Amino acid sequence: MKFLVIFLTFIHLAWSADATLEVIKGVEGLSPLAIEDGSAQSSEVGIAFSKMLAADMNVVSLFSVDESYATAPFDSLDPAPSHKGAKYILRYRLVNDGEGGIRADIKLLQENQELFIKSYVLKQSEMLVFLAHFIAYDINHRLGGAPMDWIKRKVIFVRLTSPRRSEIVVSDYTLSYQKVVLKGGMYGFAKWANREQSDFYYTSLSDFKPTIYKMNLASGNKQKIISSDGMAVCSDVSEDAKRLLLTLAPNGQPDIYLYETQLGNKTRLTDYSGIDVNGQFMGDGSIAFVSNRFGYPNVFSMRIGSSAISQLVFQGKNNSSLSSYKNFLVYKARESGAGYGGNAFNLHLLSLNSGNVKRLTASGENDFPRFSPDGEAILYIKQEGSRSSIGVIRFGLNKSFVFPLRIGRIQSIDW
Repeated sequence: MKFLVIFLTFIHLAWSADATLEVIKGVEGLSPLAIEDGSAQSSEVGIAFSKMLAADMNVVSLFSVDESYATAPFDSLDPAPSHKGAKYILRYRLVNDGEGGIRADIKLLQENQELFIKSYVLKQSEMLVFLAHFIAYDINHRLGGAPMDWIKRKVIFVRLTSPRRSEIVVSDYTLSYQKVVLKGGMYGFAKWANREQSDFYYTSLSDFKPTIYKMNLASGNKQKIISSDGMAVCSDVSEDAKRLLLTLAPNGQPDIYLYETQLGNKTRLTDYSGIDVNGQFMGDGSIAFVSNRFGYPNVFSMRIGSSAISQLVFQGKNNSSLSSYKNFLVYKARESGAGYGGNAFNLHLLSLNSGNVKRLTASGENDFPRFSPDGEAILYIKQEGSRSSIGVIRFGLNKSFVFPLRIGRIQSIDW
């Protein structure tokens, strides 16, 4: 992260032979953890940071988290009186550096013994929530939890603010931090341009034709990529950032195109009289995409360089959005019936190796799923009436979390 700089200033790990770590993943067996403020004095920032850490440690899913606020001397090995029943204590100490930054010292205690100590420096105090994410990541990593590199990443989304107006916003996964990086027009389909998250692609609908631009996050400099009548969307970026999958409609009907970023060349991959959209790279040299070849949106695949098309999804209808990671697909499907309260749009996980399908959501309108780059979690949009939320699914742990957006409606999302 170029605009978030966290420097490691001090690391000390203390593993005692008597302080064995016991992490049981069953909900009823989770060990209790409490969070305590060890700063010189209590403050609104300290109280807010306690809530941030509590939220992240709940997502880590290794502990039963006591979210009550308490203070205790940072160097003490004893818990605060209100936390006597906690087996683990996560204590922090925040110190302003006088230049708009914050130093944070943290320690994890297990039954009055130090398990983990680390110090951080955050250069921009308004991004305090990212500091909580880094701490949660480090604790999870040290304790052998399931991989969660995604917790440190920035999220980019398009927020509709009024008719013909939208904003592109960079945030963390909880929406606690939000920074508008582009406004004043009608934009859609923001997509990170590389793993470093230094640039992103987006569609401008304020031009004469829909136009895809690439924008540098730090400088704000923009580069025009391509325009197309009717539709122009960057739906996926290859892992090496050298190839894009675009949906273009130069002749009125949308098709999937492969675009080479270094040469500026585009190759048409699909040629269908109906609708082919939302191409996604797969791990075997193929792409997955949505098409209405059966009269309704469904998910198909093809190998790049071949014209052969295969159907991938055989359950549900209106499968209009998807994301892929190696041999897995997550897709949206419409379901009807009393059990779903009328029509519901739920997310499903498909293993291409076994053909097994697992439903990931249970109600509402769930859309625009996105695998994390490591394939360990799924980000998605949940619509409930006029309210939008960002959801995170840790499908390996059977856990999901929802974070509401209080202003506007989300149109697309990526991380």
